[in-house]
Amino acid sequence: MSEVEEIKDKNYEFYINADLSEYAGKWIAIVDGKVVASGDRADEVGMEAERKYPNKKIALVKIPTGDTLIL
Repeated sequence: MSEVEEIKDKNYEFYINADLSEYAGKWIAIVDGKVVASGDRADEVGMEAERKYPNKKIALVKIPTGDTLIL
């Protein structure tokens, strides 16, 4: 497995296992298995994460609200 795949797996594992209910309806940026930025706009969250972690792989995710069904 490549380093990029390992980072993606770490961020994905964090996303599916963490309690992210406090971010419902928001965009979050995940770096190395932790939330590093959040907000209402994906572009702003992504830019903040890139500013804080310029050399890291960033996962940008919209957290569903309680009434969202994911299949």
